[in-house]
Amino acid sequence: MFDTNTIPKEERERITNTLAKWGIVIDQENGKIDYIEDFVIPEVKCESIHLIRHAETVAVTKHEFMSDTSENSALTENGMEITRKQAEMLDEYNFDIALYGPIARVVNTQKVIMERPQKFESVQVQKLHGINNTGWEYKSFFDLENDPTFVAREIENNMFARTPNGTSWGTVIANAADVLEMINEKYEGKRILLISQGSILRAMQILLRTRKHPWDDFTVSGMYHVGDDSKKKKDYGIINKVY
Repeated sequence: MFDTNTIPKEERERITNTLAKWGIVIDQENGKIDYIEDFVIPEVKCESIHLIRHAETVAVTKHEFMSDTSENSALTENGMEITRKQAEMLDEYNFDIALYGPIARVVNTQKVIMERPQKFESVQVQKLHGINNTGWEYKSFFDLENDPTFVAREIENNMFARTPNGTSWGTVIANAADVLEMINEKYEGKRILLISQGSILRAMQILLRTRKHPWDDFTVSGMYHVGDDSKKKKDYGIINKVY
């Protein structure tokens, strides 16, 4: 079993308590999650939520992992062009506000979107922060597939597993829950655009129960673009409906 002592006790408790509010139970031994049946999740008070995943990065084209600050997290020209085309389509959604995450590839995606005058303002939100893979920069799926931390976090979906300087899925999902709470407090009845990472999209989907099981249709090979990834690569810079 993965040693969950690597995550601080306070953070482990925060993850457990926050997910419980959304009817998600965590097995404290293996970190796996599942839904509590017949649980009524908290009300989401905004009109709608969509998410644009950050533009394609160098890491995506090389099938590599990236951290928040690694050089391969830079946006590609192709990625920025796709995002510019998406930015031209945003008027039809009538968004009231765009919330964007704090890391460079997300901030730079937000800048590309806002190059074209938009009807909405954009606000940075610190907790709109997906998985940080510090320690796995420039490595491939095949470099990591037997690494105990990788297996625990990405294959066994252990909420508490993380690289020493990175983050866990539990932290990402708990942060997404905090973002939803903030949206309820500040943006009731509004149409929201999130500009963030693929792991934030998954976290939101888990909280809002868009699948029968939290990890339905998730494969780590698909997430990190091993093999035929032509469809997956198109997800970058594309608008996804969350709620």
